[in-house]
Amino acid sequence: MRPSVRRPQQQAFSRVLPDIGDAPLGASYPGPPRSRLGALWRYGLMRAKVRLAYRGDFLLNAVGDFIVAGIGLVFLWAIFSHVPDIRGWSFHEVLFIWGMGEAAAGLFFVLFQGLWALNQQYVLRGELDRVLLRPLDAYVQIMLDHLNLEDLPVALLGLGMMAWAREGLPSFSLAQWLMLPVFLACGVLVLAGVLTAFSSLGFRILHRGTAVGLVYQASAFNRYPIDIFSRPIQRLLTWVVPFAFVAFFPATWYLGRTRWLGWAAVQPVVAVAVFGLARWLWGRGLRHYRSPGS
Repeated sequence: MRPSVRRPQQQAFSRVLPDIGDAPLGASYPGPPRSRLGALWRYGLMRAKVRLAYRGDFLLNAVGDFIVAGIGLVFLWAIFSHVPDIRGWSFHEVLFIWGMGEAAAGLFFVLFQGLWALNQQYVLRGELDRVLLRPLDAYVQIMLDHLNLEDLPVALLGLGMMAWAREGLPSFSLAQWLMLPVFLACGVLVLAGVLTAFSSLGFRILHRGTAVGLVYQASAFNRYPIDIFSRPIQRLLTWVVPFAFVAFFPATWYLGRTRWLGWAAVQPVVAVAVFGLARWLWGRGLRHYRSPGS
């Protein structure tokens, strides 16, 4: 039998959810959708303030992440200082793809850093119990708990790389400018969907989250033209772990590479489908959660 809601916990969380009332444990927030979004917004702001409270630590991490991301730019410059192109792809074309992938990765880490903490911190240590006491979506709470503003400079670096790449690319149409934020957002959803699906395995196979890290390493392939790889890898990045939809496929529209235009057009559909399936798998996995009792 499920225990009753503890009044002190409920009162503390009422700063974010003032109208929680006597909602039972695990129930959805009783207010209308607008109120639920408002509650999530206030909760996210609260977590952001916590992150920004230690400014020295925040700046140190932000600068460190920016430097690590900048190594990719140095890597590209080193390669193209010795060769004019990579299998027909120029420096500015690869730079644009790389920048789009970097921007999507930076935004992904801002919003979905919690995927790395899910298994070890929440499942193995039992901190998911605390999350489930609150009448908000557990997945969203975990992501907001680990809101990672330090990676915003990484996203800005990616956008800067794309701006630099435009010097050697055709002019963009109005439609391309309007679709750019859509493609970036969908790239974030693809990354989040793939890694959420793998993190959901932690509910059934207890591990410390190493699978998520290993799968994310494979996402580095999205920063390169897909046709420089062998056919098995191309199929892997398109059909199994669809990282090619993060940056490569949408970037080809801006580069005038019509061969992949159809793939670029379906990127938003793929992103919604991948993330939706991943959330379904995560919800199914959550049903198998058993508290360690700690």
